[in-house]
Amino acid sequence: MRLVLLRYHRYFLMLPILTVLLVGCSSGSLPTGVPATSTTETSIVPVDTPTCTPTIIPSPTSSPTISPTPTPDVFAAEFPLGDVAYVLPLTIRHITPTRAVLFFELNQAVEGTLFYQVEGAAAGGELPFAADAVRHQLTLDVLVPGTTYKIRVGIPGVDGEFTEPHFLGEKWGPLTVHTPTEMNPLRFGVIGDASFGDSVTTSLVEQMAASSLDFVLHTGDVVDETELNADPFESYAHKYYKTFAPLLQQLPVYTVPGNHDYDPDIRWQDEPFYFYAFPPFEDPRIPASGTSQYYAFVMEKLQFIMLDSQVFFGIAGRDDEQSWLIERLGDDRFQASIAVFHVSPFSSSSVHRSEGLPVRDSWSPLFQEANIPLVFSGHTHQYERLQVNNVTYIVSGGGSSITYAGGELLPQSQVFARKSHFVLVVAYPDRLELTSFSVSGETIDEVEIPLP
Repeated sequence: MRLVLLRYHRYFLMLPILTVLLVGCSSGSLPTGVPATSTTETSIVPVDTPTCTPTIIPSPTSSPTISPTPTPDVFAAEFPLGDVAYVLPLTIRHITPTRAVLFFELNQAVEGTLFYQVEGAAAGGELPFAADAVRHQLTLDVLVPGTTYKIRVGIPGVDGEFTEPHFLGEKWGPLTVHTPTEMNPLRFGVIGDASFGDSVTTSLVEQMAASSLDFVLHTGDVVDETELNADPFESYAHKYYKTFAPLLQQLPVYTVPGNHDYDPDIRWQDEPFYFYAFPPFEDPRIPASGTSQYYAFVMEKLQFIMLDSQVFFGIAGRDDEQSWLIERLGDDRFQASIAVFHVSPFSSSSVHRSEGLPVRDSWSPLFQEANIPLVFSGHTHQYERLQVNNVTYIVSGGGSSITYAGGELLPQSQVFARKSHFVLVVAYPDRLELTSFSVSGETIDEVEIPLP
């Protein structure tokens, strides 16, 4: 892996800064075959996980400065599909008002160009990438807040014309990306345990994609039942990328690892495929953790702390993550922090009911002391809102057709619903307005959470 300085063009008259991270490693196998039929079983897999240490991919250490040059409109017509394929399609790892981190993997090392352009404009910019790697993480530091961009990858053909990589034999791009702005309320969605690629998840994703969101939080268990597929690439292709395409083609989905993301049948190159699919990115406003096992990012005045709760169940790194969490909670630059992880510290579910006790004992006192207003988790497949002292806990594990019955309600429980759902949060300067919607569009819960 190395930092490579590349030329790009842009028509805005402002100082552009561009970072290019090429992750050089073999692509493994290419997803092949017809989309697998996903099934959902009612059997419950225990939370026990093998002991392992996730792969850590370093972030770029500097940002080269480039001069802008106009580039003609390359979005006026479609690129034909070429022979090069996406192994992992073009997605947005991170977005800020002025910055976008993009990631993709091709099935062969070829040179190409990332094109970007303000929607409706007659010219745009380009970012060439070299043919010395198949994995490319590219950072555009030249974007304008509150602006919609089109972004696509082009591979030069023998006749000098560009073609587009295909994904599962079909067209993937271009992306349509809107940069956030502090002038409007921040809108984000939450979904969890959406791991089977079933029709319920597809419907929930379509609802979120139509909700004018800035980003989505995923509370873990990204892909499951991988024994039904040829390899992890095929599992992710059909159960994550294809299912979540309406979201992934317009905004970042920030994930945390769940217990099934560590399953033995979803490993690649001796590590969970989760870490292969989601390499770490850098948010310049947050000290980088150097890993996607746990990380943080900023949206407006809110810090989102993304944690790995599997460190309580055999995964290495518990002490390091605890120290990092304490450091993040002690950072007073933000109005508030929101925590996201998989195993719920509080749950009234009839399944996995007591598994959150070590999470509760270790992290809940830290959240209360830091005056965190909101915590999201999953793992138990239902919706629940609990109030524990001054902290609102939301269990959002109903991202598929498999839901769990409730047990005896905890005294802290405010709302419990055995329904497939997603959560919409609108962040205002003084409050968070939270609404959970069932797959049929019914409102399950509404609550207003004050911000400090």
